[in-house]
Amino acid sequence: MGRTGYHPLFMKIPLPLFFITFGPLVLFFLSFSSLFAQDKGDHIWLFGYARFIDTNPIFGSCYMDFNELPVTVGAGYWGVDFDMTDASICNQDGELQLYTNGNSIINGQHEILENGDGLNPNGTLGFNEGLSLIQGAVVLPRPENESAYFILHEGFFIVQLPSTPVITCNPFYYSEVDLSANNGLGAVVKKNEILINDTLDGGKIVATRHANGRDWWAVVPQYGTNGFYRILVDPEGVHNMGVQEVGVPMVDGLGQAQFSPDGSKYVHLSLKHFTVNYLNIYDFDRCTGELSNHVQYFFDSNIGAGGVAISPNSRFLYLIEPQRIFQFDLWASDIISTKTEVAVYDGYEEAIPLSTDTLLAPVQFFLGQLAPDGKIYINVPFITVRAMTVIEYPDKKGLGCQVRQHSFHLPTLNQFSMPNFPNYRLGPLDGSPCDTLGIDNTPMAKFRYEQDTLDFLQVEFTDLSYYEPAEWSWDFGDNTTSQDTSPVHIFPQGGTYEVCLTVSNVNGEHTFCRTLELGTVSTAEEAELVTITVFPNPCRDGVNFILSDYLPRDAKVVLYDAVGQLLKTQSVQTGWNTVRLDGLPTGIYFYEIWEREVRLDRGKLMKVE
Repeated sequence: MGRTGYHPLFMKIPLPLFFITFGPLVLFFLSFSSLFAQDKGDHIWLFGYARFIDTNPIFGSCYMDFNELPVTVGAGYWGVDFDMTDASICNQDGELQLYTNGNSIINGQHEILENGDGLNPNGTLGFNEGLSLIQGAVVLPRPENESAYFILHEGFFIVQLPSTPVITCNPFYYSEVDLSANNGLGAVVKKNEILINDTLDGGKIVATRHANGRDWWAVVPQYGTNGFYRILVDPEGVHNMGVQEVGVPMVDGLGQAQFSPDGSKYVHLSLKHFTVNYLNIYDFDRCTGELSNHVQYFFDSNIGAGGVAISPNSRFLYLIEPQRIFQFDLWASDIISTKTEVAVYDGYEEAIPLSTDTLLAPVQFFLGQLAPDGKIYINVPFITVRAMTVIEYPDKKGLGCQVRQHSFHLPTLNQFSMPNFPNYRLGPLDGSPCDTLGIDNTPMAKFRYEQDTLDFLQVEFTDLSYYEPAEWSWDFGDNTTSQDTSPVHIFPQGGTYEVCLTVSNVNGEHTFCRTLELGTVSTAEEAELVTITVFPNPCRDGVNFILSDYLPRDAKVVLYDAVGQLLKTQSVQTGWNTVRLDGLPTGIYFYEIWEREVRLDRGKLMKVE
């Protein structure tokens, strides 16, 4: 039987949570500066509600872990709840260092740091003790200090008008964490330091790397104006560099902001009173922190919520509405004219069991975030669910980006939150006037792969390399090569292949290899080596089978009821496979996974209300 079960984080035990295993062979051609020590800063994503875990197991904390691909997920039971504000950071090994829900600062062992509570002096704002501001905080490493971090975060006041209270975002703070303080347990050494005392457009705190490759820029929009505060983070601290007025005034309101991964574009979405909606696009100068060339797209739509995300190659902008997703080409001379619809909500509803009834929750679209696996993950507005939508190939034009609705499931419910990360894998802007620190973009190779659903020998490789690669060289381990960025390759036959990608530029090269087991299992002993993860269990409307290190020739999952009657047979490939259980009554079921005549795995499932 295959190695089946939950990632260790699923266990109901106190944490520290994270351990890292290194499967693929990684060959380092050159050593790299500690200035890039945070290139795995976004490898752990956190969600959920911890406080309800004793009363309803569908609530709880959960995580996504990108240290190995495909991404793994799991549930934990740490005592912090998230609303819309959700920010964290990992170290260079992808280990969680600290995170915040906007109201507290918590370390990687899920304990509130010394002096880490009371992050908002005006109290909490939001459901379930998490701050209810989209992108209400971001965590940045303090340059040239591997144990120190800055958290940029926003406060609020509630102004009572004659008819209704109004939330006003003011002031803007920063706090500093030193993980070497307090005898190595870490402490918040500066808290709620006022950086901006002005009325701001709530949340939307985003950052990008300075062109010198070491420092950081953050941009914070004023409320209802065309003004933007520029925040500089350098080894000396956090600095308010003043307001820049650019373009026409913005409309304040709900929405999301993003920098493009290369830092050349800044995008700001604002939705006002369900009717007046503006998408603002700017060029960004990574040397000066200044915006220019404002392009504004107005759309009159009663959407109420929405977000934006940008592809890994920085070309395609995705405008996310609750029922539609649009793509824009940021490289075009007329960006707005390239608007292309790439997804329409398909009507899917997730069944959420409550104490006395079952709620059917629409799994629509809301906030987007680019992940280390090169995909864009999208959460859900208005309601709490486990399902997320994924843009599988966001670098591809039009429908080729493949928006797969409700295709990814967290083990517990998520209420609005989406982690807010800068691109930690962005280096200096070579040749720019402020490229003065002698830091080079020496490329790092990385890739993911997906198996074709019809031809098990056809594999699509997606390049995930960073630090400005200029050339790509693939060796597929079958005496064939390619210089394409993200090739599709057909292997001659089943077998074991070591696939290596070498990326290079004028500064050096780097090689990354992964071993592909392509339809090799033919005995029970070989089946024991296949890793299969099954979750959630107990389950409700569906269950996921993840083959993380094996590409099957002709694998199927077979589902039986408690008396052995065959209910369903479904093909499975490497990676994530979801088997729907809609229409089946609650109870005990059994599954088997077969690779032709060899059983890879078997087990029991429990479907609950």
